[in-house]
Amino acid sequence: MKIEDYFASLERGLRQNPLVSHLQEPFTLLASDDYNGIVRGRAFFWDDSFLDLYEVVSTELGYPVRIHYAYTYLQREQRVFRYDNAPHHPGVITFPHHKHIGAQDRLAPSDQPSLSQVLAEIAAWLDK
Repeated sequence: MKIEDYFASLERGLRQNPLVSHLQEPFTLLASDDYNGIVRGRAFFWDDSFLDLYEVVSTELGYPVRIHYAYTYLQREQRVFRYDNAPHHPGVITFPHHKHIGAQDRLAPSDQPSLSQVLAEIAAWLDK
């Protein structure tokens, strides 16, 4: 799989998701070569909440590997959650993967989520 294929699949999935109202421009999909690249953008939902996405991705193995990532979901300008793998919490059992919950930034262990899992969690928040 080439990085452009991954980019196309990710963008198509977001644009076709019925919860996503629009992607803020610019939605950056930047390839550094045929197999590596960066995703940075913001997806808005029907209630004006949004997801900030950041991924550094490699597809050299034939499938996407997210080397670095952060998914931050905000409602009414307040952070609901953020998943990331920044190595700043070495005491977390799932290090470097973890989740920040709420405006109070409560830390929780977390496996690396897929974007589909993040979108499913957002769907649950939108139903509240």
